[in-house]
Amino acid sequence: MPSRRHLLRLLPAAWLAASCHHQDPPPRHRLPEQALTVVTSTGQAADLVRLVGGEAVEVRSLIPPDRNPHLWQPTAADLVAIQTADVFFLSGLGLEANFTENLQTLRDRGLVVGVLANGLADDDILHPTPEKSEPHFWMNPLLWAKAASEAAAVLSEAFPPSASWFSDRAHEYGTELQRLHQELNRRLAVIPARSRFLLSSSDSMAYFAKAYGLEARGLASGPDPFPEKAPSELSDWVADHRVRTLFRESFTPAAAILPLSRQLQLLGDLPIISLNLAAPGTRLPGASNELKVDSYLPALRYTAETILGRLRVE
Repeated sequence: MPSRRHLLRLLPAAWLAASCHHQDPPPRHRLPEQALTVVTSTGQAADLVRLVGGEAVEVRSLIPPDRNPHLWQPTAADLVAIQTADVFFLSGLGLEANFTENLQTLRDRGLVVGVLANGLADDDILHPTPEKSEPHFWMNPLLWAKAASEAAAVLSEAFPPSASWFSDRAHEYGTELQRLHQELNRRLAVIPARSRFLLSSSDSMAYFAKAYGLEARGLASGPDPFPEKAPSELSDWVADHRVRTLFRESFTPAAAILPLSRQLQLLGDLPIISLNLAAPGTRLPGASNELKVDSYLPALRYTAETILGRLRVE
């Protein structure tokens, strides 16, 4: 039988042999050697895909900031950018109504195409009429978290070795969105019941209103121009609920809504951000500090703080 001393002498050799056979586990993901070229319709979608993709993507949006996405008419240069990209994202639900290219044809040409709204469940989607879907779902951060998961799935289709990278980042961002939702839910709860009526220049606040127990109306719908005179139904709603403020979409000139503000006897120069993000570097005063509102999270926070600051005192 080998002695104890002999066994101890054999241990280093055994460790060496074991270490020679040991291999580190393979990495969970591999990033592309060259970042995926991603084109999106909206600025919100571009911001989302940058956060989900990180250094694995290079992203640009086609709709300029401070523009109404409902009015986007793809140019010849836009179509070239889409056709030469690796991945193309639409927001969906009819937002980009003037984009008439067949998505399946684009896919057949080798382009990976994603529609962020495809991450929503049927009962997530609001329908102002049976035939029409409300497209501004990013105004509910919980639904935007679902869009992040959809973005991760589409990017994974484009480059499967990075699937865990995309899904992990989407999960982290979704957690951040859930925290923001909980914070906004708590803060907006202080608005008195008599003041929980939200009138904005665009009809883009329906998902926000549903998420936080408000009732929302808009002066104009999607691409429609502002009416010369407020409809009687809207005038009655304003009077019945003693609405005092008209929140103005940030890129809408104050002069454009001034006639309607006067007709309805409203204050109408508090800007909010919902239809699109602001231009790069734009800062607006928040409740406690100045917020850079060219990305989704601070833009939503700014809008919520602006609404809260006015409605809780009305």
